[in-house]
Amino acid sequence: MVFASESITDFGNLLTLFGIAIALSAYLSAIRLVAFQKIQEVKGEDQAAANKKWDLYKKLGLLTLADFPMVLSAFFLGLYLLWDFLNLDQMWNMFSNKDPRPWLQSQALMLFLIAGTVMVFLHLLAWLKTAEKLLIGKIIIEPQAAPDKETVAVSVAAV
Repeated sequence: MVFASESITDFGNLLTLFGIAIALSAYLSAIRLVAFQKIQEVKGEDQAAANKKWDLYKKLGLLTLADFPMVLSAFFLGLYLLWDFLNLDQMWNMFSNKDPRPWLQSQALMLFLIAGTVMVFLHLLAWLKTAEKLLIGKIIIEPQAAPDKETVAVSVAAV
């Protein structure tokens, strides 16, 4: 929790945010792997199979809207937090004398906010779809009872 004397940009808070970004990236990656597995499980070469695969690819596209900024956020935060430890100043100073850490920090926080917002919208969309299915109710299709042998025998005898 950030208290009045602390800031989100304090090292400990950024480290916590870095951990959250990594965990959320892993969560999104797991969802992506399950979706790819489902795509591989779709059998057939007909139009119905192609439509099913395309629907799954569209869902992956929506997932990427959250995944891409989350991964970039974690990457930028990691660079920011490890800058001194990795002694990146030596390499960076060959290209520019301007310190990139303020930019890395601000971009990481902005990307984290964007990714989090997209995830909220994706969750809201999933909740609405679930609520719609629950409100419509379950459609039960009763299987037709197989005719018993006596009825079939009587029908055949009548012919």
